[in-house]
Amino acid sequence: MKIYSKFQDYYDSALGSFWESDVIVNRVNNMKKIAYNDIPVINGFDGRWKYKNNNIYGDQLIKMIGFCGKWYFYIYNEDHQISYKTIKEIEENNGKSWGWLSTNKSYTDPETIPFWNEEIFVKFGPVIRLETYNPPSKWIKNPNREFLQIEEWPTLKDYDFQKIKDPYTALWEIEHWLDSHARPDDAVVPVGDDITRLQAYGFDKKTSFRKEKEK
Repeated sequence: MKIYSKFQDYYDSALGSFWESDVIVNRVNNMKKIAYNDIPVINGFDGRWKYKNNNIYGDQLIKMIGFCGKWYFYIYNEDHQISYKTIKEIEENNGKSWGWLSTNKSYTDPETIPFWNEEIFVKFGPVIRLETYNPPSKWIKNPNREFLQIEEWPTLKDYDFQKIKDPYTALWEIEHWLDSHARPDDAVVPVGDDITRLQAYGFDKKTSFRKEKEK
């Protein structure tokens, strides 16, 4: 696999460790957005981690990293260090007695929802990050909460993702995901003369009219 990028990430150290493949990654960091109205909600989950500090109740927004069809949630602990949590741990934490903030809801694992475990990755790539998952309230309109902000190809070393996956596993999963999700409509010019290329694209070499594409 080859990676063309303006930045380095921790899993780049594993490049060249596997059998040679034709996968080429143009790793570009972009910010995209999608309307909450166009995506299914994660039932019960409001993207918050509840806590109590010096007898003061509060919550912080949970960050999310999507990696090849799976989701990893993290918060910043009291030492300002990143701490990864499972959806079950978030559910158990938020289900405790938190005074007026108490909630006793069960959360749907996003990996069981087709949009969250497949479609969002096909649309935005195998490595994405959400700074917040904060869907708008049904009762209060807030223009700042109408869109989900999605970061494509975040620098995972900035979020201690090596705690989750070592460089070799991370790179292998990215390569495998890209290899199995290659879009069939991406045109690659075949090697050969003009007749060979025309036939590959479905044109008859005698009439130049399009026919069924040859394999």
